[in-house]
Amino acid sequence: MLLDAVVLAKAYVTQGIGAAVRLGSGPGPVAHTRWPDEAAAMPWLTRTASQGVAAPAFARCEGAAARGLLPVLDSVPLVARVVARGVKDVQLRLKDRPDEEVLALVGEAQKHCVVHGARLWVNDHWRAAVAHGVYGVHVGQEDLAAMSVDDLAALAASGTRLGISTHTYAELAVALGVRPSYISLGPVYPTSSKVVGFEPQGTEVVRRWRALLPAGMPFVAIGGITHERASRVLEAGADGIAVIGAITKAEDIDCALDEWLALWKASSD
Repeated sequence: MLLDAVVLAKAYVTQGIGAAVRLGSGPGPVAHTRWPDEAAAMPWLTRTASQGVAAPAFARCEGAAARGLLPVLDSVPLVARVVARGVKDVQLRLKDRPDEEVLALVGEAQKHCVVHGARLWVNDHWRAAVAHGVYGVHVGQEDLAAMSVDDLAALAASGTRLGISTHTYAELAVALGVRPSYISLGPVYPTSSKVVGFEPQGTEVVRRWRALLPAGMPFVAIGGITHERASRVLEAGADGIAVIGAITKAEDIDCALDEWLALWKASSD
């Protein structure tokens, strides 16, 4: 909480300096504006000063990448099923698997995605992702902290995109310091899929996050988002919605996928 306060204070002052008006000679006073709502005011948190100046340059998400439905799945058969149904972004999350098995499963999932013109995002296992040339990697804050500066540089140099989870303003500042391809926020609503230790954010925080992200950077919301709630989350500024149980626990997965995909189809018509 203290670090969050420092980050917000820095953003508030930076935004106030930008809005200051010169009165007479010399610099003008800092303008007392409002809750920080400009991407240019948001600070970066980096491990070293040099990293803040010369951070890795991750590839951008082109077109509709990370701007739609993003099912988070733990099996290759499910990946194959959703991409065959028309999903264009899918995240494969493999927990507690040997490296050799992860490498093989990522390769299988990537084959299905290539056949159906979909983009595969691999959770955490960035070396396996790079080995198979997948579209992107997604990491949480702990996994990001475990990556060395050299690891991040190698991942960026491979051309692999990077998505990062955030839950607090301090974590957002850390993520922005890496210059990722997209940023996610969660949980938006209460969820039982993963205990993250954070209170539900709500759509107002979704709105605030969108204002603090660079223009053109996809913003993915996750956590307790049902089909009925999805339109409110998109209206608040999210570009994509990551879901787990909404797909994996659906009585009819194919029907659920069609309903979710229709949300973005309707907005593009």
